[in-house]
Amino acid sequence: MPTITSTTADSYVQNDTTDGDWDDAQGSATTDGGLQHSGRPNYTYGVYTGSFGSRGSNDYKCYRSYFVFDVSGESGAVGSATISIYLDNLGSTTNDSEKAILVEATALDDGVEDHGNVFSSGTTWHDDISDVVSVSTTAGSHTFTMNSDGIALIQSKVGSGSVTVGLVGWYNDYMENVPSGGGEYSRFSVTYREGLGTVSDPKMDITYTAVTADNATFFGANF
Repeated sequence: MPTITSTTADSYVQNDTTDGDWDDAQGSATTDGGLQHSGRPNYTYGVYTGSFGSRGSNDYKCYRSYFVFDVSGESGAVGSATISIYLDNLGSTTNDSEKAILVEATALDDGVEDHGNVFSSGTTWHDDISDVVSVSTTAGSHTFTMNSDGIALIQSKVGSGSVTVGLVGWYNDYMENVPSGGGEYSRFSVTYREGLGTVSDPKMDITYTAVTADNATFFGANF
């Protein structure tokens, strides 16, 4: 079972709006964020979705993190896979605000234009590729188990390329529920490749399906 550590291209992109429109904070496939960083070891706002009143309107914040796993040197039929990311919940623990999910993402440009890379076009999401994980208020590694779409994505890149994924808040961002304010918000501290050491590096673990030789072929017979 090989373990692939994420590349140093992992990053976060943040987008803030003051027009009272959550859709604008989420953006679309062509929306630029306000700030992007790829080289920071840890960010306490790696994933962030929230609403904050300001002069009669709402300020919305939508921050996402991205990870890249190079599987070009791998080979085989992917049977199962997980991605582990070191996280800490610094936000709310009510109304599903503590939940996160991984989605497929477009290859990164390493800039603010990556904000909308979780969308395939317009505001249509790429496939969700993992189970939904509740992020603990105790910092530690959190394991996301790949679903059938995640396995298919990895398989499509094995031997030829890299898998790019986005880590997003499940309730407000992925499920598109408008943040209500009042202390309910998602905020996850995220550790990246340049972080606390190899123990906290984002990792992908792949289990390949064993190939069983046909008995007739094995014994050189022709039945």
